[in-house]
Amino acid sequence: MPSSIGVRSIRPSAKSRLLKMLTLTTPVRQLAFPAALVCALCVLLMTLLAGMATPGYSHAAQFISELGAAQSAYEYPVRFFGFLPAGIALLAFCGFAYASLPKSGLTTAALGALALYALGYVAAAFFPCDLGCRPTNPSASQIIHNLVGGIGYLLAPGLLFALALGARSWPASAPLSVLGLIAAGVALLGLLTLSPMSPYVGWSQRAIEASVLGWTIACGWYLRTPRSG
Repeated sequence: MPSSIGVRSIRPSAKSRLLKMLTLTTPVRQLAFPAALVCALCVLLMTLLAGMATPGYSHAAQFISELGAAQSAYEYPVRFFGFLPAGIALLAFCGFAYASLPKSGLTTAALGALALYALGYVAAAFFPCDLGCRPTNPSASQIIHNLVGGIGYLLAPGLLFALALGARSWPASAPLSVLGLIAAGVALLGLLTLSPMSPYVGWSQRAIEASVLGWTIACGWYLRTPRSG
């Protein structure tokens, strides 16, 4: 009798959310981490390997997209073995995270913004920037590349901040929330210094990338195990 009273004392909405969090199909939760990891590895390996193979390339002063620019030496490997799988993996992460995390308007909006960020990778695969990525008369491909990628970068600090706030209501997620706030700050710093004319624009871009991808990996790791509080 006492146990049944205890169960009834829990608000139905809170109990249903908890049960959903605990009983969600395990494979979906566990797929979030490998999806985030695949995305990060694609971006990292693409940048390092193509950067090493491209004479004179500067990670500090040049955009990542310059490695896959039209007519560049490694254009097609970078576009279709780097950007494209990275975008697909990050979109998959967004779907797995949406299916696994407690639902809220803030979390849903932030994951939607993250999906737009992921589309920046897909756009880079199909709409490469012009050679050098700083043309005086940009092509249509360059314009689309800048538009889709730029939207993702503009959203990055805000989506990370929103995810950090949303995570405060998730079970046992305090470290993830703090990490999200730190990532949002780093992404904002990268965005504020992201000038094509800056000799450190490469580091600014990489700060944004590292913030977003680092948090998604941490969130994927968090989702590997159901948590009750």
